[in-house]
Amino acid sequence: MTLTLAEASVQDSPDRPGWARLTARLHSDADGHEESLWLDVPASHAPGLRVSGDPFLAWLAPLAATRGEALRLELPVDAELLVQVREVLRVWHAWYPHLAVVDITASSVDRTERAAAIEMSARPARRTASMFTGGVDSFFTVLRHDAGDGTPATIPIDDLLYVHGFDVPLANTAAAVRVQTSLQQAADALGKRFVPVATNLRDSSIGTTDWPWLSHGAALAGVAHALSGAYQTVLLGSTAGYGDLHFWGSHPITDPLFSSSRLAFVHDGAAFMRVQKTEYVVRSPVALQHLRVCWKSAAGGNCGTCNKCIRTMLSLEALGVLDQSATFSRGQLDLRRAARVYCRHDYDYRHFGYIRDLAVREQRPDIAAAAASSLAGSRRLAERLALARRLRDRRIVGRWAPAWERWLLRDWID
Repeated sequence: MTLTLAEASVQDSPDRPGWARLTARLHSDADGHEESLWLDVPASHAPGLRVSGDPFLAWLAPLAATRGEALRLELPVDAELLVQVREVLRVWHAWYPHLAVVDITASSVDRTERAAAIEMSARPARRTASMFTGGVDSFFTVLRHDAGDGTPATIPIDDLLYVHGFDVPLANTAAAVRVQTSLQQAADALGKRFVPVATNLRDSSIGTTDWPWLSHGAALAGVAHALSGAYQTVLLGSTAGYGDLHFWGSHPITDPLFSSSRLAFVHDGAAFMRVQKTEYVVRSPVALQHLRVCWKSAAGGNCGTCNKCIRTMLSLEALGVLDQSATFSRGQLDLRRAARVYCRHDYDYRHFGYIRDLAVREQRPDIAAAAASSLAGSRRLAERLALARRLRDRRIVGRWAPAWERWLLRDWID
């Protein structure tokens, strides 16, 4: 069975007046399903769109691996990118053995042909962009590179890219307006050009793949390639530091493999742990005015009650700047609730450990105690949840296991 991508074009967006749309048709032999994959940008940025197989290769690799279907692109693909995406498939299979290393077929464009095409082009020099959501990771990347340190590792950033349809659902236009207004203001204050993007990728078959653990890095790389007529380098802020790595959709191993001979896709900032990033970011009044870390809020802001919001508020309070934040309030932070945050994953334990250590250093024993309670309680809860799950297969008590799990989690923030 094969997934086939064809009929790519750039046209006026039918949904957004004054925007342009890069679109192509995807067909699956497995069930005969056909759908359109598209990405919209304001018409002023349409010259940066490129009709090639590069973005669709990045977008579709997780779907092909998940379904175990070969991938055929009836579009030219950069030869280097094609080789490296095949390597990404091998990495994913090593991490997640149920994923397939599938065949990929495309007409490739080698470096010589691509270099000649670039030399013949009359387009102005391409720019550098960074993916930007207003979170700690994306603010850190922009601020650090703006500050510079005299090393080649820092790159002047021209544009900030935000993708509607990834963290905020495509249908939630009210939240998207709120987010983009805040990000536009932040970009203006930082002296950057803000570039909004919208796409239906998560509403397509690609949305059936495991977004956090597999797909989101590839999806962002595809956005970068879609706009590679405008950009020669696109940075993506790291999720975890080198001392805290775990299998994830965005990773210092896989993200750079989505580079091509035309575009460098850079996984940025992994030398820094999240608490270190937070300490750096809070020095910026712009970041304190626009910081947005929450992916659960339907309104597009920070809910103040989820695991991620609480972690961030604990760090801000330990650093003495929560009162200065415009997107959180001190009244939202309840240390008794913070002590009931469930650390479901290993990286949750590490994050709360870093917060505890930060609080001890900053002489905030109340915050350290809340973090320590979360850690200790989470370990006890995890043992009980593991027992409940083992009982699922027991004939008599198994039917009560799900109810027991819900009861165990009733007072915890998950």
